[in-house]
Amino acid sequence: MSHPQYYNEAPSEYPDPQGHKLQDYFRWFVKRFWIFLLTLIFGYLLGLYVYSSTPPSYQSSATIEILRVKKDAADVDEEEKIRMSGAAEMLSASEKLQLSSYYVETAKGHLFSDRKDIIPETFKFPWQEEEQYSSSELTPEIVGSLLQSWISVGWRPDTTLLDIVAVHSDPAIARDALVGLLSTYEQATENKVAGSSEYALDYILESSSEVKERILELDKALRLYNRCLELSEEVRAAERQIAEMEKRYLPRWPALVEAKELQTILKKRFTEELNQVIRLSEDEKQFWNENQTVLGDIPAEEKVAAQIQLVSTRSSVITRELEAEQQIYDNLITKLKEGNVSIGFASKQFDIVQPPSLPGRPFAPIKSKVLITYTAGGAAIGIGIILLLGFMDPTVRTVAELESLTGLSAVGAMPFSKEVARDKALVMLSAPESQPAEAIRTLRAGLTFLGNSSERGSFLITSAIPGEGKSWITANLALSFATQGDRTLLIDADMRRPVQPQIFGYDKASKGLSDHLSLGTPIKELLVRTEASENLYLLPAGSRSANPSELLAGKALGPLIEKLNEFFDRIIIDSAPLVPVSDSLPLAKQAQSIVLVSRIGKTPKGAIKRAVRILSENQTEPVGVVANGLPKTRTKGSYGYYYSYSGGGNYSDYAQNGS
Repeated sequence: MSHPQYYNEAPSEYPDPQGHKLQDYFRWFVKRFWIFLLTLIFGYLLGLYVYSSTPPSYQSSATIEILRVKKDAADVDEEEKIRMSGAAEMLSASEKLQLSSYYVETAKGHLFSDRKDIIPETFKFPWQEEEQYSSSELTPEIVGSLLQSWISVGWRPDTTLLDIVAVHSDPAIARDALVGLLSTYEQATENKVAGSSEYALDYILESSSEVKERILELDKALRLYNRCLELSEEVRAAERQIAEMEKRYLPRWPALVEAKELQTILKKRFTEELNQVIRLSEDEKQFWNENQTVLGDIPAEEKVAAQIQLVSTRSSVITRELEAEQQIYDNLITKLKEGNVSIGFASKQFDIVQPPSLPGRPFAPIKSKVLITYTAGGAAIGIGIILLLGFMDPTVRTVAELESLTGLSAVGAMPFSKEVARDKALVMLSAPESQPAEAIRTLRAGLTFLGNSSERGSFLITSAIPGEGKSWITANLALSFATQGDRTLLIDADMRRPVQPQIFGYDKASKGLSDHLSLGTPIKELLVRTEASENLYLLPAGSRSANPSELLAGKALGPLIEKLNEFFDRIIIDSAPLVPVSDSLPLAKQAQSIVLVSRIGKTPKGAIKRAVRILSENQTEPVGVVANGLPKTRTKGSYGYYYSYSGGGNYSDYAQNGS
């Protein structure tokens, strides 16, 4: 059966793989906004606490200019200074300033050898213990480790400048840490290069010889690697040829067998060439030994491919090294020819451009940064909790999901509305123009179109569990049939927790169905004509019964329903939930149509599946499902509020529409 047109509101765009849509996430957020607000406030308050409890930190900074880095990169300029060239050399100088040995020597110096209270103050939660060191425990190694953790070194790209920064809760200690480090570094690096032209000349001659030997060694290795690369190309060409032939020929085709043999020979030659490269020098042995662990974990058939990749990588590295060494050699030869070498040959390796400063004000903590960080963290946690609860929601969230779960068509959809409170339960009477009343009319039309009155004269309205609104739907559906002129009977067959007395206002102790089934009370004495419509009659649940299931399963029920069918155009039966009790099963046998009511965002999927299975095992099948409690969405048009066919959400605060 096709759904009413205005149910089929366009679904949200961009659904995720689990079927959740953007509107689902929005509804989860709106429903549990208090969680987001709570975590947001908690994050803000935690940020205030952390800010107020964090001791101030002071930052001292210094800047140095590197004048000489490593001798292999030496270049004597007009000012007779050796200046660095290339990012690698600057990074090398930066790494040297972070060596542990320099910080240990700094700790042994006069600035820190007898200094007390050098441990910085940091933020700690009340349950965390303060880290304490005794005087005997503050060895140079420990103090050096602390100094190393306070100091950071950074290179300004495209310059010869290094920025050194120290952070401590005591501004004097932050400054002295930099002073001590620069003093130690200067002592360790001074006079590393001879200070005369004679020594400079010897240095150039010796360096050029070493560089030349290195060039020859790298050139030999590169030629061997290039040979390996040539063989690797032949191996790959053979692999491609085999792959193409395997698509067309059988495994024993002579040409294919010959190609595989050629591939094996090429791989063997590649391995032999590679072994020759490995035996060439200690550097190559070390490189391949370091990669042996990775190669050992690779299957034999893939090992050659991995070796080819390493050969390509190593060849590129050697090519770059050869180019660098050639440039150094050419530079040294040029300087040797010029003879422009004099006293003052790089006796100093760096200049202090900006000496260590004594900070006058703390640079941290920054209140705005701390509050933003913790508040954003609280907001993220709140959103995460909301999403987690949404994904863990075991209930049905949309009409489409309800149809997919049950395998049944939706014959009706009831919107969420506060108009269905107890004193206004009969919306067909109290609010006939409301959306709930319109939804009841649509349900009536859907059930009417299932067949003619003789085929669909009696309807059993049931649900999986209590609290899904079936009694409210039953009452208004019966009134809707009566309003259109059908002689209608509403049977309250929920003998355990009857709700119809609250809706229609009659005495709960009135005699009814149970009295007829157990005592044979004439049905004429039990029928109640309602004030809501002259065409609507009620058959109350009757006196309380100890065993409603056995009473309904008796022989009197069938003849009763047959007899009532003769006098009424429509019979609407309000029954007990299917999962907790079996009262509805005998009624399902007698009713011509069964309608299963489920509340969106409340009824667990397991309960719905169980209810459908119970009916199936009883050789009865529902004609459709009714989705109750759909959220409203404001749309443009003459109908004002519409409710989403694909809407959903967990609406636990929704006022129950009956039972």
